[in-house]
Amino acid sequence: MPTIINIHGTRFYLNGRLTYEGVLYRGKAIGGLLFNNRMVQAIFDDANPATAPQWRYPDTGVWDPDRNTAEFCAALAEYRRHGLLAVTAGLQGGGSVYTPDIYDHFVNSAYEPDGTLKPAYFDRLLRVIEAADAAGMVVIVNYFYWKHAARLQGERVVERVTEQVTDWLLRTGHENLLVDVANEAGDWWGQPLFSAQNIHRLIALVQGMALNGRRLLAGASTGGGTALPEGRWREIEDFHMPHGNGLRPDELRAKLQRLKETDEFKRHPRPILVNEDSVFVENLEAAIDEYASWGFYHQGFGSHYRDLTDWTAHERERRYEDLSGYQTVPVNWGINDPYKRAFFERLKTITDGR
Repeated sequence: MPTIINIHGTRFYLNGRLTYEGVLYRGKAIGGLLFNNRMVQAIFDDANPATAPQWRYPDTGVWDPDRNTAEFCAALAEYRRHGLLAVTAGLQGGGSVYTPDIYDHFVNSAYEPDGTLKPAYFDRLLRVIEAADAAGMVVIVNYFYWKHAARLQGERVVERVTEQVTDWLLRTGHENLLVDVANEAGDWWGQPLFSAQNIHRLIALVQGMALNGRRLLAGASTGGGTALPEGRWREIEDFHMPHGNGLRPDELRAKLQRLKETDEFKRHPRPILVNEDSVFVENLEAAIDEYASWGFYHQGFGSHYRDLTDWTAHERERRYEDLSGYQTVPVNWGINDPYKRAFFERLKTITDGR
């Protein structure tokens, strides 16, 4: 049976049924939520030969994008057995390591600077979508990541890419899809089209395209901290994606409460889907308190990145079996480190494995 995602009010439905239907956690109904995991490197590659060796697997000494996607797809059924219903995959990925000599030069993008789509990326994305569909899961497809979007040749190219990707997704015929058009959109991008005042234009492009009477559900995620969608952006998106990076449980609760208190939310209540936060299950429980879906984000050690965890505490692990995280490449997509195990075990308890 194909997996079909729909929204009614503030709730998500799969195949016409409320997600986690009938499940209570500490007296709270979690039906209608969509617990998820940030796995934006599922179709990763690097077109820069100078930086590509950085991503070599420790067991083979070779980087292999097809192996990366195959291992990701093979792991989905196990995630689903623990109650995970969605993953975020990125057409421009995200930060793997943040040292400038690598971060400023690697090229992980499904688009050439002129907007031409790269078929290999879409072949891998289709494999992810099909595997998720078979597992009863949803793929949150992220179109743009700021580092690589900056290489695109102007706003018209960005708009054309948005149209082409949306058309491609619709033509797959799969209905287990949500769209995060820009990861952490905002004025900080330094690109007007991705600003808080203009990102609604890209969301509207996605929403305005249809095939056989069906369109994609779309929004754009905000940054961590206090950032929330603004104005027209907040008004038109089908679901909200505030990130929780850098926030402790009470701070996340306050952020979600502020969103629900806005006039736009009161006029048109819709799902709140945190699709990037941290490794801390305490934040997962804070999101449940506010009836918001929550997304696990595990950077992994060996990356020059700090949120509430110092991922520079030690170097990247030397054995494939020990590779930590789901974002620092190469990735071991298994449930193989203490943070991963803690999240998936808590998720299974919360969802009753449904």
